[in-house]
Amino acid sequence: MKRIFTISVAAVMALLMVLSLTACGNSTLGYYKLTSAEASGMSFDSSTLAAVGMDKGYILLKEDGKAKLSAAGQEQELTYDDKNFTADGESIPYTLKDGVITMEKDGTKLVFTFDANFKPEASTTESSK
Repeated sequence: MKRIFTISVAAVMALLMVLSLTACGNSTLGYYKLTSAEASGMSFDSSTLAAVGMDKGYILLKEDGKAKLSAAGQEQELTYDDKNFTADGESIPYTLKDGVITMEKDGTKLVFTFDANFKPEASTTESSK
């Protein structure tokens, strides 16, 4: 009886560990909404972005190493790894920490924050896969 209990507990623990690793591995996928920007010495917070019509910007990280960047009404397909987004052979370094993507290039800094409830207006059929 004790052996069956021990095996059962071990099986449950193994299952929980696999499920938690799967959840952690996919926790970075999904939509990140543009929440601030800096360019040419000017800073834009979320309310300023909304006032100039840029509050719909986002990055969608997909499971297959592909991403979509949408900002100022323009969309760009990207690929990504742990350190860079790449589009048309050009790399843009980024960091991802605590649900915040920060990317900076040529004096322009964009900050995107994970938003599990965000769906772009133009396409409600996008998924994180």
